[in-house]
Amino acid sequence: MGFLSIKKVEYIGDKYYFESPTFDDGVSIIEGPNGTGKSTFFNLIYYGLGGRVEEFDPTSTEVHVEIVNDSNNFVRLVIGIDNELFTISRRLRDNNISVIRAMTEADGVPAELQANTYPIVRREDAKTFSDWLLEKLHIPVVDIFQGGKQFKLNFTDLARLIYHNQSPDPNGIYKPADATNFVSDSLEIRRAIFQILIGKTLMELYAAIGSQKNAERDFMAAKSVRQEYEDIVNHLLRASGINEISNIKALNERIEDLEAQIESLLASRKAFSRGQLGSAQAQRTLDAELRQVHELMIQQRTIDENREQLIDEAGRLVDVERALGADIQRINKVIYAHGQLNLFSRDTCPYCLNDVLRTPGHCVCGHAVEEQDYQRFFYSPAEYLEILKGKTKALETLKLAIRGIREEHTYWNEARERVLHDISTKRARIEKAGASPYQVEKAMEELDDKLLELREKLAKCQEAFRLESKLGDLLKRQNDKKALFERLKLEVQRLDSESKVELQKQINAFDRTYHEFMTTVVVDCRSAAIDRQTYLPIINNGQYREHSAKVPKRFLYYLDLLQLALLSDIPFPRLLLVDTPETAGIDLDGLVKMLRQIDALENPKSKAFQILFSTGNGKYPPEFASKVVLRLSKEQRLLVRRDL
Repeated sequence: MGFLSIKKVEYIGDKYYFESPTFDDGVSIIEGPNGTGKSTFFNLIYYGLGGRVEEFDPTSTEVHVEIVNDSNNFVRLVIGIDNELFTISRRLRDNNISVIRAMTEADGVPAELQANTYPIVRREDAKTFSDWLLEKLHIPVVDIFQGGKQFKLNFTDLARLIYHNQSPDPNGIYKPADATNFVSDSLEIRRAIFQILIGKTLMELYAAIGSQKNAERDFMAAKSVRQEYEDIVNHLLRASGINEISNIKALNERIEDLEAQIESLLASRKAFSRGQLGSAQAQRTLDAELRQVHELMIQQRTIDENREQLIDEAGRLVDVERALGADIQRINKVIYAHGQLNLFSRDTCPYCLNDVLRTPGHCVCGHAVEEQDYQRFFYSPAEYLEILKGKTKALETLKLAIRGIREEHTYWNEARERVLHDISTKRARIEKAGASPYQVEKAMEELDDKLLELREKLAKCQEAFRLESKLGDLLKRQNDKKALFERLKLEVQRLDSESKVELQKQINAFDRTYHEFMTTVVVDCRSAAIDRQTYLPIINNGQYREHSAKVPKRFLYYLDLLQLALLSDIPFPRLLLVDTPETAGIDLDGLVKMLRQIDALENPKSKAFQILFSTGNGKYPPEFASKVVLRLSKEQRLLVRRDL
């Protein structure tokens, strides 16, 4: 999988600036006492990678004064992803990140710059910076479904086990989420982060689950549209006098037969107009020509009646459309009001609206009820959204029907123009033939009756064919969506089976290394493993309470993830950002022993990795002295003030 490394960190503003040395692979130490900018260094990296840093937000209760009061300031990082180098820049108080890659002749193209700007916050289907970064690391953007909501895991979510920030409570293990709430910090989200980072098949499983959920949603939407349109088609066919439903093939054969009969009558009329028939035959044809004119006049009246019916039908549908639109607006207002005020819940008194400590299995009044039935009297935001979705789909179907009526109205207008033109042409030809009024009228009556009957049947069959064709397209779309959903469902089942085996294997490997690390560093630690449900550490079977193990417990957890990445092909990007762990409380000897476990990492394939580590002055093993690349002090802080 992909390898992410930090090569250079810069902060540039009107008042302050900072430029780091170039960081190589392996371990790089940032040394300095508290208050000199070690945490700011890691905050700049995290901010540049799209994270939220509370100290950089002017509205926070505790802010980084120098950065918040600076102007025209931005963070610039040079990062390495496998064998590519990128420069990424993010301005303070901006939610966009620019990415530049320098192309060289070695890439097979003339030297040039490739630059793109990506948003941090997801809007519709726009590609975000996180999407770009995960794609480069060969990690799919995973959809998570929880509590009736769907959202995507970003790089900053995965970074909760990559960025070992300063934490007063190392028992937490995970870095806090940027936006902490019951969803973002739920057990399911933390489980997903751990599973994606340690398992290739698990990563594929989460991606497949997201695809399956989306396919199921598309299938249900297509099915709903098809059912509603089928009801509309059946209603329109019955209204036009077609009581028997025929498929596309039968309708097509009927249309061809009617067109052949009409073509035969038209050929006879054409022969008569050219004088190619005998006198008796000519008289009969002339009579038929007169009947055609009469038929066309009847057809004109029929067309006018159809046009009036369509206008009435369109008016009714428009009224229904307005009513649906009003319903949708009301539901949106309910959803907004409920989201803003949280007016009602199953534990709210319906009279005074105060919260009630309701006993489970009992009503607010104290009467015993079934919990499931009790909840049905209240709508959650997710249920309101489902109602809104159904109304919206019905509105879309209604608009489709209105559009169909407008198309049909255009069709009848064109048909009327053709009929009027035919009447005018036939009357002129009859007058030219010199037929008596009686003969002309008789011929028109006979021919018009037949043609009128055939054309009415043809028009109804053509309309039925048009409606059935659209219905067939919707049915095909529904079947295609269903087939995709079923295929993805089987794929999820396959990956789920494979991932269980992989997960067990990786957890066992994690336990072995974690036990070795912890028993080496903490003298009174007899056993160390992770819980199979929460993936959090269990020391001495959960009975250990010694404070000295808190810092190693968290740091070695992160180091264990790196060890797994060095021994197997997992999505963990082989990068650790570790900010001054000793501030959580550990003596120097314990800290040195803990850091020496870095040298104990096994790397049989010599994979590249990077650990950026900050600590106090001299608080590291003596043999790590050559790894110090940045020294800070009270006189030489991280941010340097410009000469103004």
